[in-house]
Amino acid sequence: MFSVVFIVGTRPEIIKIAPIILQAEKRGIKYALIHTGQHYDENMSNQFFTSLGIRKPDKNLQISDENSHVKLSEMIKKLGEELVIIKPSIVLALGDTMSVLASCLACVQTEIPFGHLEAGLRSYDLTMPEERNRRIVDSISSLYFAPSKRAVTNLYYEGVNPERIFFTGNTIVDAIRIFKDRITDENTSQADNILSTINGNFIICTVHRVSNVENIEKLDTIVSFLANYTTTPILFLIHPRTKKKITEIGKNKNLENNSNLHMYESINYFSMLKLMTNEKCLMILTDSGGLQEEAAVLRKPCLTLRSNTERPETVIHEINKLVEIQETNIVREIQRVLSEDFEFRFNQFQEPYGDGHASEKILDIIESFADDLSFISPSNYKQGSKTFHLLELGTSLQKEEIEDQFECQISIVYDGEGNPKVIKDKLKKGDRVRILKD
Repeated sequence: MFSVVFIVGTRPEIIKIAPIILQAEKRGIKYALIHTGQHYDENMSNQFFTSLGIRKPDKNLQISDENSHVKLSEMIKKLGEELVIIKPSIVLALGDTMSVLASCLACVQTEIPFGHLEAGLRSYDLTMPEERNRRIVDSISSLYFAPSKRAVTNLYYEGVNPERIFFTGNTIVDAIRIFKDRITDENTSQADNILSTINGNFIICTVHRVSNVENIEKLDTIVSFLANYTTTPILFLIHPRTKKKITEIGKNKNLENNSNLHMYESINYFSMLKLMTNEKCLMILTDSGGLQEEAAVLRKPCLTLRSNTERPETVIHEINKLVEIQETNIVREIQRVLSEDFEFRFNQFQEPYGDGHASEKILDIIESFADDLSFISPSNYKQGSKTFHLLELGTSLQKEEIEDQFECQISIVYDGEGNPKVIKDKLKKGDRVRILKD
């Protein structure tokens, strides 16, 4: 019987995978849900299952060792043990965390197909653990579900089989579409309590990324900014790791002395949506990848406390800007955003993350691949292996015509100006086509 295992480990993964689980339940697909325990804080995980209307995990591995290499090895071991027992048709995990990497490696070793949700995102910064995780996972997955067309072309460049890459859109758009309509006073009491303490407009701020929190100089700069900024009230939703590190460096008192700074621990997703959609929320200040996407969808300007991003679409459209972590620089960029009218930019913003129905597309694809989820060993090649060649089309042709005529596989297509594009059934005259053939 066809079955799916969903694996999650962090709050954003739970939120983004929830629409797919709800869709699987609607279709009557048999599934199991495993939580690695990567985010073991109650406020970061368990409450989200209940509030999002999905069942709690069938298994919580409760892996919370502080050492990354120990945590990863334990995840692989325990996930492998569970997958051997369950024997699913496919495993799905989302994003770029250690939980996703462990899930993929456990599948490889147990010979179970793995589908990577949110495949193809790239910052090209290998100092980031998230980037290393993404690159490894995308080198060995069975199916690739890309949230944007740029993510699709990233995978083309890396030589991934185009027949296993699918532009589905981002499930965060699904989550906003589904859960925005479920906001009630009952499930947003946390947001209501926060809003009752803030007079007037406010900025939402989150900081959690390892490159910021574990870098004492950067963290000290961010804390100094938060302690000194008094122009516009800031709502600082503090991540457990961030809170711990700020306490370790002895700067928590600095934050408490700023009456303009409102600090709260993690809140449920409905409350977060209510805060972000509130007309008094002027902008988002964050180092989160997911919040960059949500800000774009909800039409809120965003400043990203990083030197790079795997969500470049938002930067290109100037609704998000990367900010160098210097106190005066952060203040200057906030003032710039608050002084500008972003309505025109959002009106021009062509939503790159899909139409809010990625969940249905993902399950449609998986079901269509039900009998062909695993890799097939290639036949013998006359020249030892396939090699790349470049063709320039003198006339418009169907994709299948080219592949049949040259006995090849199209791996990437460039338009007449040299820009990569998503491979479509019909290719135009002047297109340059990179093919893989014997």
